[in-house]
Amino acid sequence: MSALKLHNLTKTYPGGSRAVDDVSLDIRKGEFLVLVGPSGCGKSTTLRMIAGLEEISGGEIRIGERVVNQVPPKDRNISMVFQNYALYPHMTVRKNMSFGLELRYGGGWAERALRRVFKPARSAELNQKRKGIG
Repeated sequence: MSALKLHNLTKTYPGGSRAVDDVSLDIRKGEFLVLVGPSGCGKSTTLRMIAGLEEISGGEIRIGERVVNQVPPKDRNISMVFQNYALYPHMTVRKNMSFGLELRYGGGWAERALRRVFKPARSAELNQKRKGIG
C-alpha cells in the first residue's frame, strides 16, 4: 500500500501558466523522497498541493487509500516545513518543526517523530563530511 500517491497531478494558474505538469509518484511507507530541481520548476507547488494549501487543477492525491483532493489541510494529518523554517524566529529549527506536533499530539510524540526525521539527516551530514563534501 502507498503512503502517498500522486497520479497525473497538475497545477495550471489563471492565464495558462502551468506550474506542475502531470506528476505521478508512488511513495511507500518508510521511503524517503527528495524533490530536487531549479527555482520555479514546481517543487514547492507540488508540496503545497499535497498539504492542501494549493488547489490542484487536475489529477489525484491519495494519502493511504484516501483521495484527499477536496480534504481541508487540517484533516490531512500531514505537515510541511518551509525553506525559511522560522515561523517563530525566537525558536530553534527543532522547536519550529515540533510546535504543531506538540499542540496536536503532545511533546513526547513530537520528540519521537523528530528523532526519526533527524536520524537520516544526521547520517547524511556525517557521510558528506567523511567524503570531504561540504
